[in-house]
Amino acid sequence: REETEEERFERVLAYHRSKIETYRSDWEYKAGSSSSVSTATKTPSRTWPDGIPSNGDLSYLLEDLKYCVRSPNFRSDKEYCHKLSFKVAAALLQQFEEETQKKGFDLLKSLAEIGYPDAMAFYGMCLNDGRAGTDPNPEKAVVWFRRCADMYEHPQAQYELGVALYTGEGVVENEEEAIKWFRLASEQNHPAACYMLGDCLLDGSGVEMDRGAALEWLIRSSELGHRGARSRVMAVLEKKEGEDYGRFTDASRQTLKEHVLHSVDNQGRKIKRRTTRRHSTSPRNPAELARRQTIVCNSRRDTVAKE
Repeated sequence: REETEEERFERVLAYHRSKIETYRSDWEYKAGSSSSVSTATKTPSRTWPDGIPSNGDLSYLLEDLKYCVRSPNFRSDKEYCHKLSFKVAAALLQQFEEETQKKGFDLLKSLAEIGYPDAMAFYGMCLNDGRAGTDPNPEKAVVWFRRCADMYEHPQAQYELGVALYTGEGVVENEEEAIKWFRLASEQNHPAACYMLGDCLLDGSGVEMDRGAALEWLIRSSELGHRGARSRVMAVLEKKEGEDYGRFTDASRQTLKEHVLHSVDNQGRKIKRRTTRRHSTSPRNPAELARRQTIVCNSRRDTVAKE
């Protein structure tokens, strides 16, 4: 007979519990600590895009960029110039002065408009968050995420589109379609997408619950360097039924029961971002929205660069 979901989960769980000491060693996990992943880990936190130039390198890159498009070899070196422009734009957006951020934003927009994939995805992220003195524009951001995902199968754009569909931010909420995009990005080894896909499979959000498959995706995310996935895996492997974890969702102590996404408006005020559309006429359950936003926030912030 066909294996049931429960049987499959117990089989996968038993296998990974047999490897728990390996995971503890590889991930520098310390049970019972305030953070399930040791702060002694040698790999620093990172977010996408990574490899953003330091302030010390920025002046040299700006000078290089000045001559890049003037070069007689620009046609053959166009890819190099686009990569350079993207790095400069990302670095400018990290600066404190809003006028400098605006230069980075405009450079990023011009790259996105000529179809440079990384710029399309990052420009959508900037629109979604409201960067360089602009108000958040999740609807326009989704257009760029979908365009980039459709044209280039870009994993970051696929992940961002999945997040938008999962939370209903800038687009009609659609859990099933969100899972589609998370899966596509996960198949390209996007750590945060693997985390999201695993979490959805674990809870049965937008997809039939499959805890065995969920654990496998969370472990893949962990192996790709995702701290939150590592904590979630250990929480699943060590979970004790009936135990009260206080204001946290599980023993990982990584996920608060409530969290909200925030942006800054064009006057510098911190504002709460809300979902904008739903496919249902019934109001969204605030607790469920908070839960999803917690998961998304954890998926974004906890990837470590591989050594």
